[in-house]
Amino acid sequence: MRNSFRKYKVLFALLVIGMTAALPGAVAPASPAHAQTAASGAGTATASTSTLQAQIDANNQKIASLNQQIATYQTALQQVGADKKTLQAAIKALDLQKSKVQAQVAITQHQISITGLQIQQLGGQIADTESAITDDEAAVAAALRNLQKADGKSLLAQVFAAGTLASAWSDVNATLQIEEGIQNQMQALKAQRATLSDAQTASQEKRATLTSQKQALANQQVSLAATAEQKSQLLAQTNAKESSYQKLLAEAEAELESFSAFTQNAGGAGLIGNQTVCDSWGCYYNQRDSAWGKSALNGTRYTLASDGCLVTSMAMMMTHYGYRDVTPVTINSNPDNFSVYYPAYLMSTIYVDGVTAARKTAAIDATLATGNPVVVGVRAYGGTHFVVLVSGRAGNYVMKDPYVANGNNISFGAHYTLRSVFAVARVVIS
Repeated sequence: MRNSFRKYKVLFALLVIGMTAALPGAVAPASPAHAQTAASGAGTATASTSTLQAQIDANNQKIASLNQQIATYQTALQQVGADKKTLQAAIKALDLQKSKVQAQVAITQHQISITGLQIQQLGGQIADTESAITDDEAAVAAALRNLQKADGKSLLAQVFAAGTLASAWSDVNATLQIEEGIQNQMQALKAQRATLSDAQTASQEKRATLTSQKQALANQQVSLAATAEQKSQLLAQTNAKESSYQKLLAEAEAELESFSAFTQNAGGAGLIGNQTVCDSWGCYYNQRDSAWGKSALNGTRYTLASDGCLVTSMAMMMTHYGYRDVTPVTINSNPDNFSVYYPAYLMSTIYVDGVTAARKTAAIDATLATGNPVVVGVRAYGGTHFVVLVSGRAGNYVMKDPYVANGNNISFGAHYTLRSVFAVARVVIS
């Protein structure tokens, strides 16, 4: 026999009223008022969950529609790119790009809304589970306290209290069933705690996703502003004249061909490995590094190895100013960093990691004296090339050359002359 012969009557009442699991076959009684309240609460929870899901579904439908629009814009952009380069085509491409980015911004906004709604759903689940755990823990604790009180009675006293041996035996069976019910409820509590832990983890992950989505939205809005600025600059630079546009186009093409000439005459665009070096200054990158050298320059016939000196120099500058994750690939992967009228031509202002980096005309010695590096264009080997000067004065400079193998912190004068310099710029981050 186990424990009490009478205590099951009290425990049974506790179980059916206070716990979600009762004896086999038993149905927990409830007063009409309690039943009405419970039904009302369940209806509210269901409606709330249904409303949240409906909002999520509506946002997903809008995202699907926007993705179709983006595909249409992309097709039109490819067609414009295949057409003869004209000012009209360039403006059309910018307008299409602006519409595409606006659609991407809208998608991200809907994704943020969905994530927020999912966090609300998880919050409701967490609250409900915590409430259920609290109620069930209290019921189990009360049942265990009553079992402990009954344990204080002697076996003989319990038999006499039962009236007959048959009644006592029946009481024992019922008591054993009650104890089994408590054990089952303990297992249910364990499962509820696991559910709660899973929901809390999912909620934390969704919050991290929300932060990431907000950052993506900020980057897209920067890109949108950049596209509008490119159009304004293009119209200002050309005075909306086709002849002026064609001049800009020729200059951009000449620069890329000049990069190619330098690379070819200096030894070719053969790839080399293990070039990256990072230290307290930032990172040294080589345009011919096998990690990215074969990559097409913004999808054009040029590559980073052959024509990526300026892209690579800018990547090094970004790491110096704290953006240590930026590489030539980072800059190259954003089409907004390149001219719409000549896709391989790097703009003077680029957009990386949510910030802008603009090249501004500067003097070498004056800028180096402030501790800031400069990007310098040089004429050499029948072409042009860009390097980063990091220190020095009066022609005696230390540079990071993105072409020369292991060109980290080497002598500028050993490779180029001061007279060969045709462009000097500091980089302003904002």
